[in-house]
Amino acid sequence: MSDDKSEGYKLAQQFMRQNRKMFDLATPSKPDTGFAAAVHRLFGDRPQKGKRFRLANREYIYSGYDKNLVSFVPVQWKEALDKKARVWPGCENWWAGYPLILWIELRLGDNGVTGHLRLNAEVGPVSGHAARKGLLMAIKNAATASGSSRIRLEATAFGEKQRYSRFLRENSIALSDIRNVNEVERTFVQLLAQFEEEFAIITAAIAEYP
Repeated sequence: MSDDKSEGYKLAQQFMRQNRKMFDLATPSKPDTGFAAAVHRLFGDRPQKGKRFRLANREYIYSGYDKNLVSFVPVQWKEALDKKARVWPGCENWWAGYPLILWIELRLGDNGVTGHLRLNAEVGPVSGHAARKGLLMAIKNAATASGSSRIRLEATAFGEKQRYSRFLRENSIALSDIRNVNEVERTFVQLLAQFEEEFAIITAAIAEYP
């Protein structure tokens, strides 16, 4: 390295050291949330796919964790689905391998402090339009029969090219502080408890699936 380049490099390093605080303030930082710690409390430090756990008076099968979301399947759904088919073509590599999945995700607010937890439920890429439509119709009919307003499928869900269809509504709870592990954990359990009735409706829908 030439003397001129060496001197320039030293000056650049000196400038960065002297102005590091200014650069740190100018660079937006990602908020440190309590979601991962709450998930560890609820599921254990290293839960394996397929592990059973109990929350809010119901058993679930753990599927996976990715950044700000964790996925699982109610045991009652799994048992009802297993009675219909041991393998669901099109869903072998999708989430837990079943045509239905639940997951809770953390959504961040604009201020980096507030946010909300959202519970999602989705019908996945079941092979064969008739098979997928049959499952969607079973869910729609069960929701209608029960009078549930929190299970609703859009008309587009029944299209031949559609592969993924979410169906829960009114499915989030606000967090006053996403960094508060206790609040995140408590809200996680609360969100599941609020949808006990809807989970039972889906179990009944699976039973009616041809």
